[in-house]
Amino acid sequence: MKKLVLLIARMGPGLVQAAPCESASAAQEAHRMGMNYRNGAGVAQDAARALRWMKKAADCQLPAAMFTLSNMLAAGEGAVPDAAQARHWLEAAAALGYPEALQQLALSEPDPRKAELLMRQAAHALQHR
Repeated sequence: MKKLVLLIARMGPGLVQAAPCESASAAQEAHRMGMNYRNGAGVAQDAARALRWMKKAADCQLPAAMFTLSNMLAAGEGAVPDAAQARHWLEAAAALGYPEALQQLALSEPDPRKAELLMRQAAHALQHR
């Protein structure tokens, strides 16, 4: 278990920084709004608005929003593609133990030992949902 924590700690300092949020429910609401705009659920589909809402939720330390924001930034959904910011948010979500982020990092990890460790950490995180 020590190795799992160490791997995330080595990904970089300052990945996860607290942001001012009204409440956990405000972060959840921002995430919901982002998903609604992303998918056109009850509102007109608008990738730029989806990105803004998702960023607000991600800034509030919501791992699901961090992961979605990462994928949106990587794909250029709502903004020009930004690989560096996409990686930042992916690593931030992984640092908070978000299984999907850990798995995505594992799939792109060239070192098989590190990839296996990330996959194990993702599996462990899934058991605690």
